[in-house]
Amino acid sequence: MRILQVAPNHETVPPPRDGGTERIIYELSQELVKRGHEVILFAPNGSYIWGSVIPYPFYGDDAIASYVVENLPENIDIIHDHTFDSALSRIEINVPVVHTIHLPVYNPVYFPIYVSRSARETIGGGYGFDVNNGIVVDEYEFSHEKGDFLLFMGRIVREKGVLQAMDLAEMTGQRLVIAGPIHDEEMFIQEVTPRLNRNSLLQYVGPVGGRVRQDLLKYARCLLFPIQWEEPFGLVLIEAMACGTPVLAMAKGAVPEILEPFPEMMCDSFEEMAGKLYDYQAPYLPEKLRYYVGERFSVSRMVDRYLYLYQLAISGYWGS
Repeated sequence: MRILQVAPNHETVPPPRDGGTERIIYELSQELVKRGHEVILFAPNGSYIWGSVIPYPFYGDDAIASYVVENLPENIDIIHDHTFDSALSRIEINVPVVHTIHLPVYNPVYFPIYVSRSARETIGGGYGFDVNNGIVVDEYEFSHEKGDFLLFMGRIVREKGVLQAMDLAEMTGQRLVIAGPIHDEEMFIQEVTPRLNRNSLLQYVGPVGGRVRQDLLKYARCLLFPIQWEEPFGLVLIEAMACGTPVLAMAKGAVPEILEPFPEMMCDSFEEMAGKLYDYQAPYLPEKLRYYVGERFSVSRMVDRYLYLYQLAISGYWGS
């Protein structure tokens, strides 16, 4: 097939540091090329895949739809729209289009694909399809050895639970490393920075990638995921487990779906999470966590599912 991938216009594909959606687009594109498909990617300047890249000559998502139509390559079999507002749903294109909804937002599209069953049910009202995100497990370093720190890794916004992660570390007297881009600057300045200044056990290291990201994920004693919203997936959960690192997560959104075989790593309340952190002992073997991710959340499995849905869209199937 000749497949067109359309990325958001914020981070390069792949991203240098954070950017879960862009990492998924990259892995999806690479695996499709490996399987003999031709992939063309619309993405920010500096992006690369084994296929072809058409860079956006502007910043932001507003002009993506018109730019794609004006520069649409010939003989495209399927378009895969990853933009956060499903930009291509608002224009006429004489090519089948599928839309992955990466955020917990409702975009009224004909062929929606959610990143979890939970997101499809709660956001999409049960309509559409779901494909779990996947990673290449061999790209994540495994370690039995763990350090003396807890880890919070994700966007620095209220709904991701960074404040609750700090509360947990302070209550239990443990070191916490906070990694991720600041997306709520006011909250960071007013509520995070004063606590960092007061407590040397709390450390913010900014957005991370490469060696720093690998070391944090594989050496963390535990990844904290105290989300305050209905998380549509939670890529960092499977990344940590691929490194053999246990997690403690609030059982919201897709978390019960992702951690289904590991009930001891899920919590129904902040108090339960705090209780488990006192004198914390990992409840599952690191090898078991990595094996599970490889079996359940591989890129290969993700691409199998997407190829099936591409064929449905090409055949004219638009039902749920």
